[in-house]
Amino acid sequence: AGPAGAAGADGEDGIDGTDGTAGCIQCHTGDEDMQIKDVQWVNSGHVTGGHMGGFYGSRDGCADCHSSQGFQGVVETGIWGEAAPSSPLPANCFTCHTIHETYSTDDWSFRVGDNVPILVNDYLADQGSANTCIQCHQSRTATPVLDLGVTDNVTITNKRYGPHHGPQGNMLLGLTNSGAYELDGTVTYENSVHASSASVNCVSCHMASTAGSGGNNGLGEHSNNVGSGSWEDGSRTINANGCVNCHTTLTDNGAATDFVTTARDAKKMLIEDLRVDLYDLGYLDDDGYVAVDNVTVSSDNPLVTSTQHAAAIYNYKFLVEDQSYLIHNPKYGKALLQNSIEALQ
Repeated sequence: AGPAGAAGADGEDGIDGTDGTAGCIQCHTGDEDMQIKDVQWVNSGHVTGGHMGGFYGSRDGCADCHSSQGFQGVVETGIWGEAAPSSPLPANCFTCHTIHETYSTDDWSFRVGDNVPILVNDYLADQGSANTCIQCHQSRTATPVLDLGVTDNVTITNKRYGPHHGPQGNMLLGLTNSGAYELDGTVTYENSVHASSASVNCVSCHMASTAGSGGNNGLGEHSNNVGSGSWEDGSRTINANGCVNCHTTLTDNGAATDFVTTARDAKKMLIEDLRVDLYDLGYLDDDGYVAVDNVTVSSDNPLVTSTQHAAAIYNYKFLVEDQSYLIHNPKYGKALLQNSIEALQ
């Protein structure tokens, strides 16, 4: 063994490091704000609708929007149709926000930035804070793609011909950019304020303050619900905070609900008129699928019809799947609706 060393002495104290919780407490504070958002979120259709994670999230192609991991993958790479994750998650905080990437309040930033590609026409949309919504709430390409300048007949073999189930972003884009077919007719195509104003988008209406709603956690903010309750049983309530900035007389939920009910009922009747016209021509079956003589189409039973009539079928599906009864873009939706009816006559 070597000689014993001299007794050691304490060195100088080093510089204190950053507090280990400094990043955490920017978000994980002593208040209950995160818990409030969580309670609201469980009332969102992304949670209650049964279409996130699970069966749809485990299907290749569907997982792009029906699983949290698939959504994040498309945003990061721009590639659609990747293999589904082995354990698909429903939408959660990490889906929309860049959680635990900077360990600061920047982690609450929306995951989707500028210029969302619109699949049906390669248009680059920028609806600000709504871009995260539009990433998935948009039409998928439907075959056949129609050219309104061509008069030859087209063939439809898919009973689900149309924009898929979420063209709300396309409806907001509206004029020339929606991917719907702007048939000639008596109504001029133009966008309403809901689509043309930079201050109005998905977030401003669907995530408006819950103030004045009596603790209804299914209305506004992270519930994503502009309304809660059912139309069928009369319990529907509209969040006036999502309306009053533009509709200044709608100062409480009762007034907002009455206003939306009247507008919705009128537009519902018009959409029904288009459905009846399509059904009477044999283009729809009893369940609303595309049909030939009211018999569901297939590769063995194709629908061969004019471009104009095929466009009217697509537009009907577009209007129905938007689910707002034209409220997302009333003027534009009315033009699609009325001009499609005229194209069938």
